[in-house]
Amino acid sequence: MSTKEAKENCVFCKILNKELPVSMIYEDEQVAVFVDLFPVNEGHLLIIPKYHAPYMADVKTETLQHMMAIAQKMNAALRASKFPCDGVNLFLADGEAAQQEVFHSHLHVYPRFYEDGFGFKYDRSRHFVERERARMDEIALELKKAMAG
Repeated sequence: MSTKEAKENCVFCKILNKELPVSMIYEDEQVAVFVDLFPVNEGHLLIIPKYHAPYMADVKTETLQHMMAIAQKMNAALRASKFPCDGVNLFLADGEAAQQEVFHSHLHVYPRFYEDGFGFKYDRSRHFVERERARMDEIALELKKAMAG
């Protein structure tokens, strides 16, 4: 484990240990939910496991399931709140190439509204290009093999 993934360097662990300030919304034995310090839009929330788990694979299955159940509640709260919210994005970056910056797995829940100026940028010539069925079948077979271990 590199230093960026180490518990002692983890900002979220410091928040959980009350070493850093936080605007907590919800907390139970498995997860904590708080307002993001650097939001996409006001109301942007983070859902984190209450134990250090650098990557998604390090999070227990039942905790991931619980994170999604809590995300559903946070979604409803955002839609009922005073914050502009025409939609909600859920986002979990897993690894540096996926733009993970804090190496304590976390689920972003952020309100979206028309014309908010935020969005994913991509190259239409490279991304979301229709694939041939034979290639899709090859991909499926490879992933099935990987799942079997």
